Amino acid sequence: MQNFYARHKTSLFLLLFFLTPFSLTAQKKADVVVQKQAMAKLARVLRESLQSNTARNYTVAVKDKAAFKVWLQSQGIAVSAKELTGTSNAIALTGVKGAQLKQLLNSPYVTFIDRAHRTPKEEAELKDVDFAANNIPILQASYPDLTGDGMVVSVKEGAFNPSDIDLKARVLAPESFTEGYTQHATTMATIIAGAGNSGPRGRGIATKAILATSSFKQLFPDNSNTLTSNGVGVQNHSYGVGVENYYGLESVAYDQQTIQNPQLLHVFSSGNSGDKAETAGTYANLPGFANLTGQFKNSKNTLSVGALEPGNVIGRLSSKGPAFDGRVKPELVAYGIAGTSEAAAVVSGVAVLVQQAYKNQYGGNLPTASLVKAALINSADDVGRKAVDFASGFGNTDALGAVRSILETRFVEAGVAQNEQQSFRIRVPEGAKALKVTLVWHDKEADPSAATALINDLDLEVKHIGTNKGWFPWVLSTFPHADSLAKPAKRGLDRLNNVEQITIDLPAGGEYELLVKGYKVQDKAQAFSLVYEYEAALEWLYPAVGLSLKAGEKNKLRWQGSIASEPAQLEYKLSQDRDWTVISEVNTADLYFEWKAPDTVAVAQLRLSTAGTSITTEPFILTKQLKLNVGFDCTDEAMVYWPALNGVKEYQLLFVDKAYTSKLLATSDTLAVLDKRTLQDLGDHILVAPIVEDMLAETSDAIAYSRPGTGCYIKSFLPEKFVMDTVRLNLQLSTLYQVASVTLERQQHGSFKAVQTLKPSSGLDLQLLDPAPAPGSNKYRVKVETLHQASYYSSIEEAVYTKHGYMQVYPNPVEAGQPLHIAVAGDAATLQLYDQLGKIVRESEEIGVVKTLDTTGLVKGLYILRVKSDAGLYISLRVVIL
Repeated sequence: MQNFYARHKTSLFLLLFFLTPFSLTAQKKADVVVQKQAMAKLARVLRESLQSNTARNYTVAVKDKAAFKVWLQSQGIAVSAKELTGTSNAIALTGVKGAQLKQLLNSPYVTFIDRAHRTPKEEAELKDVDFAANNIPILQASYPDLTGDGMVVSVKEGAFNPSDIDLKARVLAPESFTEGYTQHATTMATIIAGAGNSGPRGRGIATKAILATSSFKQLFPDNSNTLTSNGVGVQNHSYGVGVENYYGLESVAYDQQTIQNPQLLHVFSSGNSGDKAETAGTYANLPGFANLTGQFKNSKNTLSVGALEPGNVIGRLSSKGPAFDGRVKPELVAYGIAGTSEAAAVVSGVAVLVQQAYKNQYGGNLPTASLVKAALINSADDVGRKAVDFASGFGNTDALGAVRSILETRFVEAGVAQNEQQSFRIRVPEGAKALKVTLVWHDKEADPSAATALINDLDLEVKHIGTNKGWFPWVLSTFPHADSLAKPAKRGLDRLNNVEQITIDLPAGGEYELLVKGYKVQDKAQAFSLVYEYEAALEWLYPAVGLSLKAGEKNKLRWQGSIASEPAQLEYKLSQDRDWTVISEVNTADLYFEWKAPDTVAVAQLRLSTAGTSITTEPFILTKQLKLNVGFDCTDEAMVYWPALNGVKEYQLLFVDKAYTSKLLATSDTLAVLDKRTLQDLGDHILVAPIVEDMLAETSDAIAYSRPGTGCYIKSFLPEKFVMDTVRLNLQLSTLYQVASVTLERQQHGSFKAVQTLKPSSGLDLQLLDPAPAPGSNKYRVKVETLHQASYYSSIEEAVYTKHGYMQVYPNPVEAGQPLHIAVAGDAATLQLYDQLGKIVRESEEIGVVKTLDTTGLVKGLYILRVKSDAGLYISLRVVIL
C-alpha cells in the first residue's frame, strides 16, 4: 500500500486539488439555495428584523399547527403562540427575537412569516355624500322595489349605533353591541342602508337592508360559517393599517374565503395615503403609487375603492395602485370628498342592490361575487386616463348601469379548462356610442412568497363577426417608475390580473363574438363571469322622477350617452308654463351642467336637445327644505310648526315608526297640534314635507316633539336677580299660538297676585316689570292663558330688591371659605370686614350691583361689615362666619 501511495502520490494530490474546490463550491451553492428558500418565507417588509434582537410579534403560516408547537418546544423557542380565527393555518407569535426568527425560517413546518396584527384606523369620514355622482337617485326612482329588502350587509370596523334613528329595527343581534359604537361606523352604515328617518341626509342606498356588525380588531376574515349563516352577501371595510404593498397572509385568507364562499363580496377602501410611498418591494420609494393601506387590499377576489372628488377628480390622498405585482388597484372609485371610507360604503350599498336585482329575477339565490364585481366594473364610467389606470381603476361606479346589466341579462357565467375556449355572441345596434366587455374570475389564493399572485390565467378577446377584426384587453405598464406607471393603457394580453376589460368606441353595428380562453388553468375548469354593455343614446340621469331640487340654488344636472362633443340646448319648463325657457347652450360630452333653478316651488321638467335628438326628464319638484319647530310641549299636547312655502296648499306630517316613516296627517295649515296620548305608541320623531301638485317633496329633518327646553308655551323665564328699583324679568315664549294673555305674578302672604298683564301680538321675547317690589327676596311666576281659558305656569323665580341706603347680604351666616354676596345700590363700593376687636380682616373695592367678599381663612365668630358707596354713604351690618 505504501508503495502504491509513493508511486501515485502526485496523481492523488492533483486529483484532490481538482476535486476539493468543486466539492466546496457545490456545498456553498447548496447553502445559498437554502438561504434563498428561507428568505422567501419572510415578508419583504420584515427582512430588517433579522438584524435586530428586539422582541417582536409575527403571524406565521404553518403546515401543521400541532406539529409546529411541538417543534417550538424541541427547539427551545420560548414564545407565546395563539391560534387565529379567519384562517386555518396561521398562528400569532409574541416576543420573537432576531435569532429565533432565523430558526423559524428554517423550520420545516413554517411556510410564511408575516406582520402581526396592526391597529386599524378608519379611513376618515365627513358625511357629505353626493349619491347623484354614482347614479343612485335615478336607480332608486327607476326601480323602487330595489331597496335591499331581504339582503344582509356587514360593516367590519367599530360597532355602529344600533339605535340610530336611520338604522334601528334592522340590525342583527343588537343586544351584542356591548362595547359602545363609533360615529364613523354609524355613518358608513347609514350610507349603505340608512332609512332616511332623520331626513334626506339620513337616506342611504339599500334602505331596507339588514345590517350586521363585525370588529376589525381581527384583521383576518370573519368566520365563514357566521357570515353565511347570517346571510351576509357584502361586507364593507372602511379602514386601513398604513401603506402595505405586498400579498401576505391576510390577502391569502380573503382570497381563500371567496373561493370557499363565492357569493360573498368584500369591499375595501383603498386608503387615504395617496401621497405616500411604500418602503419595500418593487414599488418602494415611489410617492403617489402602490400605497394601498393594508396588504389585505392586495387580495385578488375583493374590491378596492378609491375616492372621487367634485369635477371627476381623483382625490390626492386617495390611495393608488398598482398592487405589489403590478395588478390594477383600486378597481373602482366612487364619490368620497372626505376620503375613501365613504367611497367604499357607496360601492357596498350599490353591490347590495345588484345582488337583490339578481335574487329577485333569477330564483331567489345570491349571485356569485365575481358577477357582482364584473357588473360594477363593466358599468363604471371612465374617469382619469382612458380605459384603466392605477388611480381610478376601471372608473367611477354607476349604480344604474350595474343593476341594468343584471336585469337585462347582459352577462354570462361559465367555465373554461386549460387550452379550452368559450364563445358567446351578442348583437350591437347601429349608432351605439361604445361597447364594453369585462371578464372576472375568482382566482385561487396564491403563495405569499410568489413574485406574482395570479394562478389561473384566462384571456379575453372580442371579434366583430362581419370583419373578423379583433380587440384585446387594456393593459398598463408595470415598470417601477413614476413615468411608466402613469402611461396610458395599451391593448395586449394580460398575464397579471383576474379582471380583464375591452372597450370599443363607436363600434360598428352587428354581431360580435366574446371569446374566453384558458391560457393557464391548473384546475379542471375555471369559473368566470362575463358582462357587457353598449351605450345607445342620450339619457337623463339626474334629476329623476319625483326627486326634489333646490329652488333658487345651484343643482348639478347629469346625463349620459355621449362620448363626442356635440352642441345642445338645455331648457326647463314649469308645470304651469306652456313654453320652454332656455337655460344655456351646452356640450353633451360634458355630461353635466350646474343649473341655478328659479326661486319658485313647482313641478318642473328639463329638456336637452341636439340637432338629431331631444330628451326630456320626468317631472321633478323645485322646492325648499322646511325647518320643523316645536311650538309647545305640554302634558297632553304638543304643537309643531314650519314656515309657509309660496304656492303650497298642503303639507304632509310623517312620524318615525319602528323602522320607517309613516304618514300621520295632511294639513293646509303651517302648524299642527298633536295629541300625545294618541302618539305615545308611534314614537316621538316627526317630519314634514310640502305636497307640490300632488307630489310629496323632500322632507324636513326629523325632530322630537317632546324636546327638553321647549316647555309648555314658556321656553324660559329669567329675572334680573338683584335690583335697586324696578324688578325686570325676561320671558321667552315658544309660540303665540292661541295665547290670550301673559301675567306676571308675585307671591304675597302665601299666594300669588297679579303684577302685570300683557296681550302679546308679535314676538316671542317679552320683558315683564314689577315697579314696586318688596325689600329683600321676591318670588315670581308667569301665567300663560290660552283662548280656551287653559292656564300654564312657569317655574318660580327669585329676585332680590334693595332700596337706596340699604343692603342685602347673603348667605348670612356664611361658612368660612364660601363667598359672601352684598347687594347694594350703586356700582362701585369699598367693603370692609371688622372682627369683634375692631380690626379690619378683609378690605376690597368691588363694582357691580352684587359685590363679593372672600371669607377664606376667617375664624368662626361675629363680624361687622361696613360698606362705603361711591356716593360716600356708609352702611353697616352684622355677619356671622361659621
